[in-house]
Amino acid sequence: MAKPHRMHIGHLIKDVFDKKGMSVTEFARRINCARPNVYSIFERYDISVEQLIDISEALDHNFLDDIQLKSGMDSMLQTRHLHIDINLESFSAEKTERVSLLLKELAERGDNYRK
Repeated sequence: MAKPHRMHIGHLIKDVFDKKGMSVTEFARRINCARPNVYSIFERYDISVEQLIDISEALDHNFLDDIQLKSGMDSMLQTRHLHIDINLESFSAEKTERVSLLLKELAERGDNYRK
């Protein structure tokens, strides 16, 4: 069986970043990382949920929604639950709240999800 096309999350982040017109220095400050790390983010296939939430907030863009749409999961979600395994105990209260808000946003679109 062929592997599904793997999404390049770094390229997706870079596309949104470019559209926002923000400087790399400002973006790095908003996500609390060194400027050279921003370029590393743009090259990644994988990223932690926690960092993706920070990036979503910094760019005012819901990347979890993009992942769901670009992964072609719409039809799968009609018959199955989206299971996101997140260890919320490792998150601060603020990050836990942000994850909850992003999941609520997905749920309001009519998708099924399971905590």
